[in-house]
Amino acid sequence: MTPPPSAAQGVMTPPPGVPTLGLAEAAKACGVSVSTLRRKRPELTANGAAQTANGWRIPVTALIALGLMDRTTDAHHESRHDSPVIPAMTAATTGAGDALTGELDALRVKLAEAEQRAAVAEAIAAERERIIQTQAMALRMLEATKAPTPAVPGAAAPAPTEGTATAPPAPDTTKDRPSKPVPLLRRLLSRL
Repeated sequence: MTPPPSAAQGVMTPPPGVPTLGLAEAAKACGVSVSTLRRKRPELTANGAAQTANGWRIPVTALIALGLMDRTTDAHHESRHDSPVIPAMTAATTGAGDALTGELDALRVKLAEAEQRAAVAEAIAAERERIIQTQAMALRMLEATKAPTPAVPGAAAPAPTEGTATAPPAPDTTKDRPSKPVPLLRRLLSRL
């Protein structure tokens, strides 16, 4: 049997129409660790899981087939009891039972898709909350720097905004200073 063309290029895709989960999502849904799923890689790939350019895509059917999902068993699961299983349905109700089984399977698929959408929505909401908190902190920091600061002698004045009057430039005091630096103690005592 030859592999599909996408497998020959090293990138496989899961079967179309089957809900899939990423590696971390599948681990969370099954209640196992990511490393457990990595150890089951051969079994998962045999049941349709694939590693795509965006990461692992594991069909829900593969997780059910391996018995990893809670309260699910493989369709080919054999009973461990020694007594034979007696079918509960008679020949007259088998058609209705097949219809109900098909509807139940369809509902399970829809539930898995809804759970996946809910998990994605929760992740997006958490990311947005983090962004809002970061922006609020940045705004607080910007507002703190807008507080008026006392004028420092010799410091450059802020640029005037449009429509405001400008003060005349401060006189240049560097010409009056001696060429030799004055000791700090003498400068401080001269101010008293």
